[in-house]
Amino acid sequence: MDILRTVAILLVMISHSKVYLPLDFQNFLSFFLIDGVAVFFVLSGFLIGKIMFKVFTEETSFKQIFNFWARRWLRTLPNYYFILLILIGLEVLVNGTNIISDLFKYSFFLQNLYYPIDNFFPESWSLTVEEWFYLICPLLFFLIHFFFRKSKKTTFLISIILIILFANIVRIYYYFDLGAKNYFIYDRYFVRQVITRIDAIIYGVLAAWIYVYYPNIFNKYANINFIIGCIVILLIHNLESQYQPFQYLLSFTLASIAIMITLPFLNSIKNIKFKSLQNIIIHISLISYSMYLINLSLVNFWILPLFKIRTDIINFFLLWGITIILSTILYKRLELPFLTFRDKILK
Repeated sequence: MDILRTVAILLVMISHSKVYLPLDFQNFLSFFLIDGVAVFFVLSGFLIGKIMFKVFTEETSFKQIFNFWARRWLRTLPNYYFILLILIGLEVLVNGTNIISDLFKYSFFLQNLYYPIDNFFPESWSLTVEEWFYLICPLLFFLIHFFFRKSKKTTFLISIILIILFANIVRIYYYFDLGAKNYFIYDRYFVRQVITRIDAIIYGVLAAWIYVYYPNIFNKYANINFIIGCIVILLIHNLESQYQPFQYLLSFTLASIAIMITLPFLNSIKNIKFKSLQNIIIHISLISYSMYLINLSLVNFWILPLFKIRTDIINFFLLWGITIILSTILYKRLELPFLTFRDKILK
């Protein structure tokens, strides 16, 4: 899955840096520039889903849930809090902004739970969706299994269906309750809130459920499903804004399903013939989380202006170069040590 993780972060990076490219080239890229975050969500759900099924099939207890949470948090929180403190420090010391009051909100991933996210650290919205998913999904599974005593296979499926229904109901409610529709409403209420996007991750979990319990179905027609998935993703990306109810109510679900059906083919790719290309993909995959955290607010909004370069194409390459270099350092000096520590203390 290194390929899909690399593709996802490249899509995110291009969407944030294409403003420095010529307008004609921006328009060309826009046709292919699907939502990289949606790809991340489904991929994350698939990988985490496989882990959950393995862990909770062996034992279903609160100890296992806590162990699951601890492993996820030691993977995501150190980098997040490090970048968050840097950004808050810059806002306070350089801009004189009184943002300390937001520290609590951002520290506990409350910045876009069921209301629009602020302009500060806007890219953190997707991490908030993931963190709430990590918290809710295992707990929901545990409670359903504990109270209804269903098989774990059935319990997982019920949990998946409930989360899908919940997010769709919220989107339907928003669509009819918010009245006027515009880009702000679409972006801040439908695209970037926890309660409207948590189901994007669960489609990856659904793919993992099929992979674990029905492997023959999962791998059947992998090639043709990959082609269909890619075509549907591009169609949704380029046509959704022309049909308002579809854009607000159905596009999220269909895009997630389209990404989901590409997973069997991508999961079957184990090695790439060109060793140098494989090494690049593996490296980008490893630093992708750090790249996501720093490329927009820290690098684009804070570091690039320090160079005071007015040539857009130079800024384009600076954004990419600085992001990759700093992300590599962040991965090696902070993320990797915490992952090593995690693997020592948690089994």
